[in-house]
Amino acid sequence: MASTSAQKRKHNTLSLEQKLEIIDKLKNGETGASLARKYDVGKSTITDIKNRQDAIIQFAAKQDSTEGPNKRKTLKNANNMVLEDALYLWFTQKRSLGEPISGPLLCEKALDFNKKLNGPIDFKASSGWLKNFKLRHGIRQLDIQGESLSGDAMAAQSFVKKFERLICDEKYSRDDVYNADETGINWRSLPRKSHASRNEKRAPGYKVSKDRVTAMVCANASGTHALPLLLIGKSKKPHCFKNVACLPVTYTNQKSSWMTADIFNAWYKNTFIPEVKKYRELKGKTGKVLLLIDNAPTHPDTDQLNNVDEDFNVMFLPPNVTALLQPMDQGVISKTKRVYRKEVLCRLLLADEDEESVIKFTKKLNLKDCCYMLVDSFNQLTENNLKNAWNKLWPKPVEDGNNMEPIDEQNVEEEIVNLCQAIPGFEECDISDATEWINSDSNEQGYQLYNKDEILHVVTEENEEGDRSDSSGDELSEESGPTHEDAFNALELAMKWYEKQSECSLPQLMALKKLRNLAAEKRTSTLKQKKICDFFSKDN
Repeated sequence: MASTSAQKRKHNTLSLEQKLEIIDKLKNGETGASLARKYDVGKSTITDIKNRQDAIIQFAAKQDSTEGPNKRKTLKNANNMVLEDALYLWFTQKRSLGEPISGPLLCEKALDFNKKLNGPIDFKASSGWLKNFKLRHGIRQLDIQGESLSGDAMAAQSFVKKFERLICDEKYSRDDVYNADETGINWRSLPRKSHASRNEKRAPGYKVSKDRVTAMVCANASGTHALPLLLIGKSKKPHCFKNVACLPVTYTNQKSSWMTADIFNAWYKNTFIPEVKKYRELKGKTGKVLLLIDNAPTHPDTDQLNNVDEDFNVMFLPPNVTALLQPMDQGVISKTKRVYRKEVLCRLLLADEDEESVIKFTKKLNLKDCCYMLVDSFNQLTENNLKNAWNKLWPKPVEDGNNMEPIDEQNVEEEIVNLCQAIPGFEECDISDATEWINSDSNEQGYQLYNKDEILHVVTEENEEGDRSDSSGDELSEESGPTHEDAFNALELAMKWYEKQSECSLPQLMALKKLRNLAAEKRTSTLKQKKICDFFSKDN
């Protein structure tokens, strides 16, 4: 009788927020039995949450990024997921731009999408539907009609105060806080007044307007640690990368070379966290790390990112304050682009001194060249350059006020004009043309904002990544590259040349010697020892 009279546990349905908490606690080593007692559920419920954790996290990632996981208790999807996805993509884009969105406007857009999708004719976008849509995506407030989400100075000042409290409460140092920001780069463009640029339409296969990549820079607030650049191209296997085992950047691809949520998520897990952990272990640092990013629609939800590692937190900047506050946007990206364009012109100077050769050289400039020149350009920013980029956001002691090292962009422009005028076919370039060229991709944000038709196309068709090898801008020869013998001879010659130069330094000379020895080892390993029978003809 005792077993039948035992009081049954009351059924307890967990919210999405509680499920995410349980997933986090399981990762931290808590047992299913202890969590079952804590949340007053059966052990089978905890096991089910563990088995479905990927689906739960993915579902939570679709919740509104400014509100976090809501109190909903089911993972039920909408009846028309294509309409749902299209409307939410439109909403996140408008929100990232700081545009006001009211309930009636959202309903009107839902009706519009439903009509274009040939959806049910009885779809009403009623108040009940709107309530459920908001619940599904964790949107608590829409009634902001006539009021911008504010990208003005007042909104920026408000966030600065919030950020100051956060670093004080969590005891973050400048070494602990990072910022990442992406930008688009027209990597093979030339000044408009150059003859090479004018002749590009007559150059078969050379379309500068399509030679675009997205690059993301990331560094901490002390300027002591900058991560490898992330570069997003169009081709999965560029021809110029053939037989290349190591690149100076983290390279990935997307069919239009845009940043996407999947790419950012992979970079965060596979590059950012490992690189920062490696740096902190080397410096003997412990504690939590904070990554600041803007609220671009291609950035995953912070709840999804914050579930990856308990020592790493991600925080969004408010809408429309990127130009005002985001550190990487305070001269870091713009100087990198300016120096990159100077690097392009320096490469052109290495071409033969006639206009025809210059045009041919620009056609041969490939994505691997772009990778190296971008890295060289970014590396020219000093520690103080990176640190001072945080001055509008990070509270600084009064004594730091005299330790300013401004990023001199005007000087770079003058150098670019001087370089242009030294290149055959570029003599007509002046300061206005140089400025126009430098700023040609200044508004490239690195992610795509879709119009209404493009939104419908994105959500109704799979985004197929290009697996084909792209030879755009590459030499189409089948050469496999220099042999180990070639490399050994070249490095041997380079050592003999360098040791006679007044600029010779021991570390660089020993680095050359190390490379020469590596080539020697590989050269030796390819020399196969013949068997004695190889010296006799098979006919004998």
